[in-house]
Amino acid sequence: MKRNVAANDSQTACQPRRGFVLAVVTIAIVLLSLAAYNYSGTMLVEHEAAAMGGRDVTARTAAESAIEFAATRILERDYDDTIDLYNDPDVFRSQLLLDSTVDRGRVRYTIIAPDESNTSTGNIRFGLGNENAKFNINRLLDLDALEQALPEEEQLGLVYLATSSIPNMTDDIIDAILDWLDSDEDRRPGGAESNEYEGLSVPYPCRNGPMDSIDELLKIQGVTPDLFYGEDANHNGLLDANENDGEQTLPFDNADGILDLGWKDYLTARSRERNTTPEGEEKININMGEMTELYDAIEEEFGPEAAGFIVAVRLAGTEYMTPGTPAAESGIQDQISRNDIDLTVVSTYQFTSIYQLIGGPSNATRMVTGVDQSFESPWPEDANTLLSVLPELERMLTTTDDAYIEGRININQARLEVLMVLPGLDPNVPADLPDSIIAARPPIDLQSSSSNYAARRNTAAWILAEGLVDLETLRNIGPHITTGGDVYRFQVIGHFDAGGPSTRLEAMIDATEYPPRIMSVRDLTSLGRGYHPSILTPIESNH
Repeated sequence: MKRNVAANDSQTACQPRRGFVLAVVTIAIVLLSLAAYNYSGTMLVEHEAAAMGGRDVTARTAAESAIEFAATRILERDYDDTIDLYNDPDVFRSQLLLDSTVDRGRVRYTIIAPDESNTSTGNIRFGLGNENAKFNINRLLDLDALEQALPEEEQLGLVYLATSSIPNMTDDIIDAILDWLDSDEDRRPGGAESNEYEGLSVPYPCRNGPMDSIDELLKIQGVTPDLFYGEDANHNGLLDANENDGEQTLPFDNADGILDLGWKDYLTARSRERNTTPEGEEKININMGEMTELYDAIEEEFGPEAAGFIVAVRLAGTEYMTPGTPAAESGIQDQISRNDIDLTVVSTYQFTSIYQLIGGPSNATRMVTGVDQSFESPWPEDANTLLSVLPELERMLTTTDDAYIEGRININQARLEVLMVLPGLDPNVPADLPDSIIAARPPIDLQSSSSNYAARRNTAAWILAEGLVDLETLRNIGPHITTGGDVYRFQVIGHFDAGGPSTRLEAMIDATEYPPRIMSVRDLTSLGRGYHPSILTPIESNH
């Protein structure tokens, strides 16, 4: 009986202990479950972050690939002049880089440049922007030197006239820019030299030389970020809602429904063109000093009629040319005549542009026959001749031995405000010429290429062929205009078909070198996407 009582007492004592163990085990399981859940949640977050980071890297890689593609496309243009770098949606819009079975995984790149012809709300095109579509600020030194060479009574303030069309530009800022560019420390009335800049809280010297980048304008006295960047806060070339709401949101604007651009969109320090043929060969310099060499080179390429005319103009000039400094004599020549032209005469005339080859006879030049004779131009002032022949002349001929031609304005792409520089460069230029050039451009079609338009406008002589200027005006502004340019600026966007991150970069490529060199890459991603996905990827591209 006692044994049973003891056994019952033992069982009774164990019951609370069993309940305690069960509670401990339950709590442990709950804690482990919570730890596992927390770990799983953390791993899911890390996985999502890693995946998003990977997608961000993919988008950036797509954008960087687009820059390399643009450089390759520029190089290919030398061998295929049908390639359209201006606006070609089939090549530059929504190009597939990485395919996927789902839209979210499909990655593309798009290359965009602003449509310079839109002067109100802005527009874009799918291609490359050309720095020759802007006014090269370094040319102010050339204009200033040209002005100073004139008699005082003939000086018209050429520098100030040429830049008066740039919005918000003032004479004082022009003085400061000229002081920044010139090589001396003589301060102009509204300008600044090293003394002023070295007295700032963060001192720096005046450059006293040509700018390397237009961003240097921000270091010049009187130039503010508002003047430089304008209302286009996200640099997409479009008038966005926050850029047209007054002072409700940044940037503060005038809410006038017009995108007021900054000087970065009108000015450049990097516009230049190669002074070689597309194949990289030297052009024939029609201002070379050796007349026999000039005659032979022109005759081989264009025949004796062209050679005789060009040499006769160099020796005797024309009615629209004034003699310059005589060329240095080259010594005794084995042959002193070509086509009966007496080449012992020292050349005193220089061409300023290829367009001086158009129309009009040369003055009478001395012949070995003893009878002076003039030569007719083989290139008459005829629209069909101009548009068919001038591109080849521009491809093969030049007026300088310089490796590059700096600062000419691309009249096919320049904004109205930049084209308005032309009447300031020459008083004979019609005041309405800039508006006429803009009106002659077809509107940008975001769905089709502009190659047909470019083929008809591949020489600046089209403004003569279509009656926008007369021949005398074309000859006068010829040194300042072009339809080319070998430095490109554009934006690239790496993006996915459905959501996800995007990367937006701005790049500049210098094609005056071989192969084309990527000069700079600026990350604009922090300024926002810039463009709605429907602009970048048409619906039909998603499948």
